Amino acid sequence: MAGMKPQDVYELTGAADPRVSPDGSTVAYAVWWIDAGAAEYRSAIWLAATDGSSPPRQLTSGEKRDAAPRWSPDGTLLAFVSNRHGDHLQLHVIPASGPGEPRRLTDLEEDVEHAEWSPDGTRLVFVSRVPDASAQEKEEAKRGPRRITRLQYKLDNVGWTTDRPSHLFVVEVAGSGRPRQLTFGEAEDAMPAWSPDGETVAFVSARHEDWDLTTIRDVYAVDANGGEPERLTAMDGACASPAWSPDGSRIAYQFVPGVFDEPRHGQIAALDVKSRERTVLTEALDRTCSPYPPLRSPLWDGESLVFSIEDGGNMHLLTMPADGAAAPEVLVGGEQLALEYDLRPGVLVHAATTSTTLTELYRGERRLTEVGRTFTSARELSPPERFTALAPDGAEVDAWIVRPAGFEEGTRYPLVLNIHGGPYTSRTAIRGARRVTERPGRAPSGARSTKARGGGASTSTTSWPLPMRSRSSTSWIRTGWR
Repeated sequence: MAGMKPQDVYELTGAADPRVSPDGSTVAYAVWWIDAGAAEYRSAIWLAATDGSSPPRQLTSGEKRDAAPRWSPDGTLLAFVSNRHGDHLQLHVIPASGPGEPRRLTDLEEDVEHAEWSPDGTRLVFVSRVPDASAQEKEEAKRGPRRITRLQYKLDNVGWTTDRPSHLFVVEVAGSGRPRQLTFGEAEDAMPAWSPDGETVAFVSARHEDWDLTTIRDVYAVDANGGEPERLTAMDGACASPAWSPDGSRIAYQFVPGVFDEPRHGQIAALDVKSRERTVLTEALDRTCSPYPPLRSPLWDGESLVFSIEDGGNMHLLTMPADGAAAPEVLVGGEQLALEYDLRPGVLVHAATTSTTLTELYRGERRLTEVGRTFTSARELSPPERFTALAPDGAEVDAWIVRPAGFEEGTRYPLVLNIHGGPYTSRTAIRGARRVTERPGRAPSGARSTKARGGGASTSTTSWPLPMRSRSSTSWIRTGWR
């Protein structure tokens, strides 16, 4: 069986962004693939039974991109974003039972992101960029020069931000009016979360005077009907992904402590909304709780929290009491990337991928989807072999070797060395292995992938990467290297 070829990237696919219905019986998710002719991603919304009792079924057409499914509190509707009517992702709702025609709720100049239902199911809060008059000219040659007064003015995969900041909006699900803007100004607002009583929206922003000169991000709260945002956290680090407790008294969130003394591990913190007292729950856990790319907020499970970590080239899901009374316990571990996840009482569904399987959905050990089986069954995908390198001071560096398809012992092969420079996130075995393909006209190659220490999944006491020594320096090699 042949290994991967470069053109195989057009056949990649996967399941993503699972959301469990309020009654726990069904999971909605997006299935993505690549339209090679258009050089575009496509995706559609699917539904699957969480007990595996029936095969998954497709809910939306996926003619372009349908993504980010979100259940209404009563489970009758699904909100999602789609660019089926133009260039930008707009917010739609569709009956969850199907069939039915999606109803569009927005017609904005920019993409809709981070949509969340209000607790009473009558409104959706979301994020979209708000371009000023100059940014509305799409042809760069016709627009005037930009006057940049802030250090943060552009982002990868986003483009210019100085004249199109992101803000919060609320829209009525009944479609009785246009979306109403909640936040204003030059700050970037993101990650909204409704309070359980539906009166307040928490979100993440940097609204201090020199917001563009620091890494500080705080949790703010704004009245759901509009008003001046109130800062809830202490301007002493970077906050992300707020999540209200069921009783509304606390907010859990990701927190990277310190300013200008990176790298540090991301932590899980809980904030008492009334007293503003913060408890960092994961200080004793020597792993980052802010995986990259971001997955989702910590989730409340009664009086416990479920969150993700990076660990030795893998991503795992953990749980611990929200008061920090006990150490974290592993819910999903092993040699895999446990990616997006969602839960309802007694039901936890997560997306996961390994070096030899594409991203599928799982409930515990039960696989709920078979999106990538056609791809993986037609190719020989070599699993990476882990070994550990030792730095001169005894620090450990995770590394892997991936043998080429059709590997024969005793045969010499070219070697690709793939080094991740760190220091903030880790090179995973899966990401490293998938960069290895057979190249036309050349012998298949093996690969050696390394993760610089300080890369997020190991101790943060060592900040910067060290170079890997050559094979002849055997004092760095522990096991598995031939």
